[in-house]
Amino acid sequence: MIEMNEKSKEAKRLFEQGYNCAQAIVSAFCEYADLEPDIALRLSSSFGGGIGRLREVCGAFSGAAIILGVLYGYSDPNDDEAKAKHYELIQSFAKEFKKENGSLICRELLGLDTLSDSPIPDKRTENYYETRPCADIIEKSAKILDEYIKKEKGEEEMIKIAVASEKEMVTEHFGHCENFNIFELENGKITKSKSVENPGHKPGFLPNFLNEMGVNVIISGGMGSGAVDIFNEKGIEVIVGVKGTAKAAAEAYLNKELKSTGTICNHNH
Repeated sequence: MIEMNEKSKEAKRLFEQGYNCAQAIVSAFCEYADLEPDIALRLSSSFGGGIGRLREVCGAFSGAAIILGVLYGYSDPNDDEAKAKHYELIQSFAKEFKKENGSLICRELLGLDTLSDSPIPDKRTENYYETRPCADIIEKSAKILDEYIKKEKGEEEMIKIAVASEKEMVTEHFGHCENFNIFELENGKITKSKSVENPGHKPGFLPNFLNEMGVNVIISGGMGSGAVDIFNEKGIEVIVGVKGTAKAAAEAYLNKELKSTGTICNHNH
């Protein structure tokens, strides 16, 4: 699972207002691309439902490709170097998108057998949002896109990871861990690390304690649902179900190889 930021939350909100997946992405980033909101919505309107509900390339990917094209695309038809550089960027983005979501294809993401769909859009009911992965895919696409833009600008954010530990090993019990191994990640590598003693466990305290330290990712073997909710409210990514050494977990996160099992404990840790 990847941490959601303001752009990913905005894209999800736009989707939940009724905009299609491509519109949600393009509209959320229209200021970055210097696009008027109405133009952004019209430009991306054809790409919803896997391009006009044909269930082909996912609109969340297409929307991101539109923004990347506006920001970093080429205009000279004879500039092969610029073409290659831009296509390399799109292929890199596609690789990250597929790693997070499993596919670029709308019908595969939705588990559909049909090659195309009716042009009439489905009603946006409560069941629609509960049974489709679209909002989650849009959030992830927006987060990856925001990271790419920051990287191109040289504005990659510093990531501070806290691993709930028993000395050097990831613990099963977040709240009652012995210590937190803290790792700072910048420019694709671990730059600092230290161990911080657990100051004590009481409901709601540790999420606020770690947030005040600037932690934006928390890794643990297990965690209570109350703590998860507080971390989510503060925009801190939670990864649970992790085993092994704290450093190995941080390195796996750095290499985008660490996945949360989604296992939440029903008792307090």
